[in-house]
Amino acid sequence: MGERGAISRYAYWSDRRVRDIASANDVLLERRASWKAKTAAIPFIGSFEFAQEARTLTRAEVARRIEAAIGDLAVEDFVTPPPAAFAKGLGTVEVAQLAGVGGGRQGVVMHTTTCTSAGERVDLCLFGSLENTADYIGGADQPPSGWSSSAAPAIARFIESRGTVNNSQWDDPQSLAVEALKIAVEQGITGRWAEHADKPWTRGFTLGQARESEWFAEIYSDVVLDQERWSFRADDGISPEVSRILVGAPLWLRTPGVQAATRYRDVRRALNGR
Repeated sequence: MGERGAISRYAYWSDRRVRDIASANDVLLERRASWKAKTAAIPFIGSFEFAQEARTLTRAEVARRIEAAIGDLAVEDFVTPPPAAFAKGLGTVEVAQLAGVGGGRQGVVMHTTTCTSAGERVDLCLFGSLENTADYIGGADQPPSGWSSSAAPAIARFIESRGTVNNSQWDDPQSLAVEALKIAVEQGITGRWAEHADKPWTRGFTLGQARESEWFAEIYSDVVLDQERWSFRADDGISPEVSRILVGAPLWLRTPGVQAATRYRDVRRALNGR
């Protein structure tokens, strides 16, 4: 998934995760070495000298190298069966603070949906660090609070352990995935869900939205829901059409410029000023 157009901005960038994956896959991200070369002398003309100064790789260059190294392991069309180790896509991404974790940790949760080529809905819940979020998507904002999930600490531990630790009451993959999705789409709600439908800025903890944006993530849980076990109603927040949930950590969220982002702080101010 290459960059679209010449101008882009990173609404989220996890340098630590990017470097961990680069190290594990022998992807060189270090500063390029400077070099100088001189040609042999040419009669009547002389010799020529060429040089290139050392410079740091840009984020775009780093992203391209990571994507090239991961290759087909990064799933785009989720008709492929679970589990996916990496995933990438293009679409609208909702960004919010992760509430209820405690311990001074500042987390962020991103949510996006995609549709497979077979027409099935897939939800992705990505959890990361708030400090990796660019300010233009609202990373420095203090949104209103609201309902927070008791499962948030368990989700945070699961992500921190890279999917290896789940000693919570939601001890099977489907239960944990459903709780992650509840956090992504219901966290911050006060009152009834119908009052917040299609108005994410009315929910507590929500920061902003990135449209037509590219995301790349490492996946720690990928489950297809047992439809006989789970039943969701449209007025409960989770779409009845959801069939597969992926939970993981974002490496980056790239927008086609600042204009593709909506900062909910500004939406709230505009509505309150009416």
